[in-house]
Amino acid sequence: MKSTFKFTLALGLAVVLCPRPAAANPRPLPFTYPYATLPKGELELELYSDVTPLRVHVDPADPSKGRLWAPMYQLQNEFEYGITDRLEVGFYQVFEANPVDGGDNSLLFDGLKFRLRTRLANAGEWPVDVGLYFELETMHDELSFEGKVNLERDFGKLRVMTNLWAEESIERPLDSQAHGQAAVFIINPTLGATYELTPGANLGAEYWARGELAPSGEGVERADSRVHHFVGPALHLNFGKLWWSLGVYVNANSTKNPPIGSVYGPVWARSVIGLEL
Repeated sequence: MKSTFKFTLALGLAVVLCPRPAAANPRPLPFTYPYATLPKGELELELYSDVTPLRVHVDPADPSKGRLWAPMYQLQNEFEYGITDRLEVGFYQVFEANPVDGGDNSLLFDGLKFRLRTRLANAGEWPVDVGLYFELETMHDELSFEGKVNLERDFGKLRVMTNLWAEESIERPLDSQAHGQAAVFIINPTLGATYELTPGANLGAEYWARGELAPSGEGVERADSRVHHFVGPALHLNFGKLWWSLGVYVNANSTKNPPIGSVYGPVWARSVIGLEL
């Protein structure tokens, strides 16, 4: 037991204290994109895992038997490629595993995303480094157009970043007007700061929000459509060609048990693993 503990402690110290060469384009904050883009010809794979605890009925046939906690997962894999030193393209596949009554979940292939990201000048040329991001989402039940202005300012080992993020989403665009084609405007701003403890470890904090300025729908759907705010710590570890970022966020709207059918739990966690190919 003592030898196992010593090995684990030594491994942890090695990760944090040993210098690591920079990966192709590490993201020290899980939700906020940095200013930098991939160099020309570089290819990177990123794996996203989001999880939040939700409530479901114990017995699908008898709601009176109580409720269970069950996690909702959102999984994405993304390939990024540097077309030029200032222009980056990305392709995503998106999966969801939503909890169902009884405690199981149902895995769904949700759709595809395509995006371009660019930066407008070299780092440090402007008072604030500026990048732009454009994305098309072709999901199983909606079509979305997304844009971001990515801002960053570095103060030595401290990096402060924000994404001014908005999205126009059209529900079931191929259906009739009676069953689909409802367009909604969604904001999804982020703000965070991260400090380089060592070349292989960053510690930070991040805020993000998502929702409609004019809520839509009825009941739980309407409550979920309001802007939800999350804030929490973030950790980034860089192993060279492989890096990992993790953030755990508290739901600032409510830390109480969510109602049945809600998509927002009292906490939200995101893990992003990046691998230079």
